[in-house]
Amino acid sequence: MKSLIDFYKTLYSKVQSEKTTIETLVNGQSSVLEMLANGSSLAAVLDRINLLIEKVSNEGFCSIFLVNKSDHHLMFGSAPSLAKDFYEYIEELPIEPAVGSCGTSAFIKRPLFVSNIAEDPLWIEYKEKAFEYGLKSCWSIPVCDQMQNVLAVFAMYFRYNHHPSEWDIKLMEQTVNLIRLVILHFQAEDQINFLKFHDELTGLPNRKLFQEKVNTAINLYSIKQGKMLAVLYFDLDQFKLINDTLGHKFGDILLKEVADRLKSCIRDNDIASRQGGDEFSLLLNNVSRQEVTIITARIHDVLAKSFTIDDREIFVTPSIGISLYPVDGDSAEELMRKADIAMNQVKKEEGNNYQFYEAIWDKKTNERLLLENELRKAVEKKAFTLNYQPIIDISSNRIKGVEALIRWNHETIGFIPPDKFIPIAEETGLIVTIGEWVLTTACYQLKEWQESGLPLSTISVNISIRQFYQPNLVPMIADILAETGIDPISLTIEITESMTMDVEKATTILKNLKSMGVKISIDDFGTGYSSLSYLKKFPIDYLKIDRSFIRDIANSKDDENIATAILLMGKTLGLNVIAEGVETREQLGILKNHNCNEAQGYLFSKPITDEELKQFVTKLSS
Repeated sequence: MKSLIDFYKTLYSKVQSEKTTIETLVNGQSSVLEMLANGSSLAAVLDRINLLIEKVSNEGFCSIFLVNKSDHHLMFGSAPSLAKDFYEYIEELPIEPAVGSCGTSAFIKRPLFVSNIAEDPLWIEYKEKAFEYGLKSCWSIPVCDQMQNVLAVFAMYFRYNHHPSEWDIKLMEQTVNLIRLVILHFQAEDQINFLKFHDELTGLPNRKLFQEKVNTAINLYSIKQGKMLAVLYFDLDQFKLINDTLGHKFGDILLKEVADRLKSCIRDNDIASRQGGDEFSLLLNNVSRQEVTIITARIHDVLAKSFTIDDREIFVTPSIGISLYPVDGDSAEELMRKADIAMNQVKKEEGNNYQFYEAIWDKKTNERLLLENELRKAVEKKAFTLNYQPIIDISSNRIKGVEALIRWNHETIGFIPPDKFIPIAEETGLIVTIGEWVLTTACYQLKEWQESGLPLSTISVNISIRQFYQPNLVPMIADILAETGIDPISLTIEITESMTMDVEKATTILKNLKSMGVKISIDDFGTGYSSLSYLKKFPIDYLKIDRSFIRDIANSKDDENIATAILLMGKTLGLNVIAEGVETREQLGILKNHNCNEAQGYLFSKPITDEELKQFVTKLSS
């Protein structure tokens, strides 16, 4: 009878013990979740987990070591009951096979239960350190995410040889689940905090963090031997073209590579940032104007070197604007605004350069905003006109056709040159609407001339890159041809060679245009980026030699050689070649000697109105 009573007492005690253990675990897990909700640190939460498990284990000492992914080592997370010297020793362990229990467990991504450290081969190099603290067994289990990436290693040490029971294993598995939840929580929180202040694509500080860093630098600034702070603001001159032709995925890869190169150009105490799109900014601390110039030139040269993406060689060039503290402003916002103004000035001068801010440009910026507003009004009112520049057959001196050129004569501002408003139209997207108006008006004008008996066979119209890659380009031109009733062969569409960077897409568009019967001309030839080997694949009719090669053709052997090469290539490919910007008899003579087909320029006629053109044709025919 006494033995039966003892049995029930033992059983009751065991049940009560297990009940207490379960309550301790449940309460402990709840306290861990509460700590997460209250914003406790990762170290504090991991300590709580270790102390909780130690409370319900058989005199075990718990540790959690996190994975340092950068150098593939274990780093300290928590070990509240282990000696500091011991866990600092463990922290140095690499994640490799046969490196103690923890390093090996992390490597093989499986639990390892070493019940006798003295005899286990994994501990050959490390057992003496364990013996210093009386540790004789170690159980290690990796903490992995859903993709089986190791996040940490949880380990329990004992001062006696000990193999885990089924209960111990379940306890460790539950502990690992809790640790995983905690680490993923902090990783997500870190990622959210990171993205608040960093660019997701490049990892660089974003605009908000950059402004904070600049303002902090201003607050800490003191005059030291004439040193200053410099803010650089820049974008990539050809990025939009690349993005439009090769796609956003391609553009994103390019931006990441630009960011990597940028980081390699600056010093440890400088800051590089992505502002958005293809715009970047930099803060240079404690620099002279000369040092700014040197660093800026280095950045310019590094970014101007070719990028190779998906076996395609790409060139981009930066336009960089620079402002200085305390000379140009006393806040991050002001310095960035003025650096942006300086950058825009560089872009107006064809980009691929850098400029320090000058106060006079503020006035020009205000003028630019005014011009954009007026341009939007002009688009609504169709307040533009067309001029026409004759294209002359050099051998017969007869007019072959005309090029339609847009003009804007504002009612109060007066005549506004195309190079002033066309770039704004490109940036704002207004160029698509403007381009459609130009094309329609030009076709109606040609129809009128032809019906009046004027001997004009063709009219050329430039289209922008935005128009070229519009999905409705081909049907839009087809509708205009049908609406105006002109013969498609009378219309020549002019594009620049840089618009054909995406060869496959450009070829498809050009073939669709040719299938309608229109002619294709490559304008400004020799200044773009297309490969000459692709020219024979494009269904084109004309090459137009850029005026920059004609200007000095009589004085520069290089320009003459370039023009000659284009003429020879055109003849080889069966294309007519038109020389733009012919202004002197000497230039014309050289072009004749090299068998150029056609020419246009002030030597024959400036761009003129439709009435003036009628008089020009009549005079030329008489």
